[in-house]
Amino acid sequence: MKKSNSILMIIVIVIIASLIVWKIGIPNLSGKNKEISSEKVAKKVKKESKKIKKKETSKAKSSSSTETSSSVESESSSESSSESTSSASSYRSDVKFPALQNYAGKTYYAVDRDSAEYPQMFPTSFTITSDGEAIIISGRQEPIEYVRTGKFGSVQLGGGPVFVFEFKPLGSSDEVEVVNQGQYLTYSTTMPE
Repeated sequence: MKKSNSILMIIVIVIIASLIVWKIGIPNLSGKNKEISSEKVAKKVKKESKKIKKKETSKAKSSSSTETSSSVESESSSESSSESTSSASSYRSDVKFPALQNYAGKTYYAVDRDSAEYPQMFPTSFTITSDGEAIIISGRQEPIEYVRTGKFGSVQLGGGPVFVFEFKPLGSSDEVEVVNQGQYLTYSTTMPE
């Protein structure tokens, strides 16, 4: 009986001791985890603030350099603008496709569309957007994905799976001839009466 009581007492003492160790150990571990995580957060905040400061200083430097360069450019451009006003008006660098520079931003109207053999093959008008990225035909805007130039100055616009539109200049960029399956129709930037 004494042996079983002493064994039972030892087991109870071991259980109580392990509970005490467990209770004391857990808060210390969680406190250490909190300290470690707060240190990590503080380090991240310091790194981010350093990155932001570097970006701000680089932006400030670049903006001041662009201000000086733009003032230099404006001075040089004002000097050269009087020399080449006619060439500057014909060349546009903001057009997506260089072949469309003379046609971008213009609306072309069909000249005597009813005289065509198949008038339904030709829209009453079309407009190439000022950036040269799309063409508006009968109120529908089609994105221009490629431009090809061919014989006699013809210009072919394409986009999507089936969209193709072709025209060629007639002496100037204000008059063009639209080609559709072997049929031709003249278009002009002046609206017919």
